[in-house]
Amino acid sequence: MPISRAATSFALPPGLPEIRGLDFKPPKGDRAVLDNGLVVYLMKDNTLPVLHMTAYIRTGKINDSLGKRGLGELTASLLKDGGTLKYTPGEIDRTLEFLGASVESSMGIEEARADLTALSKDLDAALDIYADMLMNPAFAPGKVKLKRAELLEMLRRRNDDSGRAVVREALRAFYGPSHPYGWRSEEDTIIAVTIEDIKAYHANYYRPNNMILAAAGDFTSNGEMLAGLNARFGSWRRGKVEFPVIPPVQIEAKRRVYHVEKDIAQAYIVMLQRGIKRHDPAEYPLTVANEIIGGGSGLSSRLAAEIRSRRGLAYTVYSYSVKKPDYGYTLTYCGTKPETCSQALTEILRQFKEIGREAAPAEEVKNAKDAIVNSFVFKFPTPFELITERASYEYYGYSPEYLDTYVQKLSAAGPAEVLETAKKLYRPDEAMILVIGNSRKFDKPLSEFGPVTELRED
Repeated sequence: MPISRAATSFALPPGLPEIRGLDFKPPKGDRAVLDNGLVVYLMKDNTLPVLHMTAYIRTGKINDSLGKRGLGELTASLLKDGGTLKYTPGEIDRTLEFLGASVESSMGIEEARADLTALSKDLDAALDIYADMLMNPAFAPGKVKLKRAELLEMLRRRNDDSGRAVVREALRAFYGPSHPYGWRSEEDTIIAVTIEDIKAYHANYYRPNNMILAAAGDFTSNGEMLAGLNARFGSWRRGKVEFPVIPPVQIEAKRRVYHVEKDIAQAYIVMLQRGIKRHDPAEYPLTVANEIIGGGSGLSSRLAAEIRSRRGLAYTVYSYSVKKPDYGYTLTYCGTKPETCSQALTEILRQFKEIGREAAPAEEVKNAKDAIVNSFVFKFPTPFELITERASYEYYGYSPEYLDTYVQKLSAAGPAEVLETAKKLYRPDEAMILVIGNSRKFDKPLSEFGPVTELRED
């Protein structure tokens, strides 16, 4: 029986337009500088009657002194909770609750942040609190005592999650416990911090010329927003900021293996290899290489495909790279049964050797780049995420065109560039390995991977 033309038409391929490369041109927003040196990024967005604001303060945990590790974190946590010269802690909490606004501050490894979210109709009241906490914190003694007790309790519980502890201790062993990239707060260093230390820390780092502020949301015009910021921050005096000297990173180019004995159901493995400094052009092929071997795009990476999907050795396995002013690192993480610890570790080492031995297929490189670009573009779902990202790039010393040219430069990294970078940076024979787990259950002793140093959980 003949088939009608109408029936066969359903089998014809649809006439889809040709797919072209991604044309990523994010809005730039606006940049201004107040007379006191405060850098301001602005992006108007009247979609919702809300305004978001983030301030980056040029400091971080790496600026603590060795004997007072925890000073920066204590200072940041007390900006709001410790009250200001104008508002008591209770007044701040009650006002923000009534307004439905949020004001928070935090301290990272290389940055301090202060965040504000408020309805645009309540911006004046919320901004008054936000500005006063940045400029005039009171550090009420009772609140300092309470915050110190909170940090000490967190310190006492820091080993409750071995999956997180293994990363912290691996970085500590990799950089050395006395280097700012590797140190951690201790009970005696937190207790050593005084209110006078906190006030001095704030007076040194929290300066308008040491801060970048990004704001996006429902405001009438840039001029009006700048006028409001100038009214709150304009009288804040600029000042010289004293930064500590961070010693150069010294990483031994040899295999080091560390073990923390702990009777737990999983064995947690972290492998660290020396990475790149910030602004190194190798960032682009390294990002592609990392996506291929262990990136976070699902089960398509080599480590996930081999260790999780094919062999069933682990539910979680991945890698990522971190840049630093001095040498960063590539970190590989795996959680597996103690009985399969050496199998998983052997495969991790093999995969890193393999990617530096032979060029990845063009299709694999293309898929990796597509995954990176797709996730990168969707990092900016709102104007606030976008303008905050632009502000952060200036904070970390990137060129103004970094965001706009990122996709283009990453797309230029082909199989040859990825192979060259992998050969240079992936050296598993010189990697540092740290494992937390019950060695009595390991399928092979860790000594088969190199000389083992036993560490005590503390």
